[in-house]
Amino acid sequence: MHRTMSVTKPGTLTSVQDAGRPGHLGKGIPPAGAQDNASFRAANLLVGNEVGGSVLSADPRGAAAIECTLMGPTVNFSADVHVAVTGGACKPKVDGTPIPTWEPVEVQAGRSLAIGPIQRGLRVYLAIGGGIAVPEYLGSRSTMLAAGLGGFEGRALRAGDVLPLDDPTSEPPLGRRFEPLDLPGSDVPSVLRAVRGPQADLFDEESIKAFFTSQWTLSTLTDRMGSRFTGSPLRFRPRPGYLARSAGANASNIVDDIIPLGGVQCPDGAAAIVMGVEHPTAGGYAKIATVISEDIRIVGQMRPGSKATFAEVSHEKAASIGRRHDDLFTFDRLLEVAR
Repeated sequence: MHRTMSVTKPGTLTSVQDAGRPGHLGKGIPPAGAQDNASFRAANLLVGNEVGGSVLSADPRGAAAIECTLMGPTVNFSADVHVAVTGGACKPKVDGTPIPTWEPVEVQAGRSLAIGPIQRGLRVYLAIGGGIAVPEYLGSRSTMLAAGLGGFEGRALRAGDVLPLDDPTSEPPLGRRFEPLDLPGSDVPSVLRAVRGPQADLFDEESIKAFFTSQWTLSTLTDRMGSRFTGSPLRFRPRPGYLARSAGANASNIVDDIIPLGGVQCPDGAAAIVMGVEHPTAGGYAKIATVISEDIRIVGQMRPGSKATFAEVSHEKAASIGRRHDDLFTFDRLLEVAR
């Protein structure tokens, strides 16, 4: 009999995600995938699954896992499984008994695993040994919620859903744990590293300086498509004639071009919108910066009202950070569990 996971309570917004489907912006399809890619990869590592690569890499997409937002689901399994819970801070329980996070745990068939409320951060990841066996769409099992594509029927999970599970291909590293990743705090602003964007030259020098030195506040307008930050108004240089003719008189408008993951759009200079994993594929607002891929996870863990600053890095520095980041997700980096 094929192994399954049944959903008793779905939580606030729970979906199937892997490392996403890069390479399809030309078809109007953003990568989707786990908003906190690092926590997703750590969860897979802990249960012995294919870990997956970064969102925009050509590496394997990793075993499909569950992304939970704000309030996690309650689920049970048709067979004994190993699970790992990572990401935001929560207190998961099996039949009412607390279990640890950031390490592999066995859950016996028929028992109820409840993730519960996420107490710090915004998103939690649940990996199951073998992964979730939903069909691939364009090489990925990720759900693109905005378009109803991929994942489990292209949507968030509901009570009564039964998801197929693949059989595990290796044993989990029992007795080992992953050092929990930092989460945004409520008292100290998060630092989001970014390179200058493709239209940074349209902003005046004082505004570029203000963008990289001011404190920004995340508004309630935040989801997997983008996160809107408010802060110092940004001003533009005198508008070039060709741009006024082609894109209109609004100083923040450009001729539509590709929007990258992490691109920071500034409509009317009144906000800084960091594009998430379900970002629009093209748009007509000037982009002052691009948040590096490794810090998209921080944006994805921030709650409305949280503070952030943007720190400018070079393209070379951003690439170096990415290479070092990939080294985290190996068995050798796991720590022994201390009881």
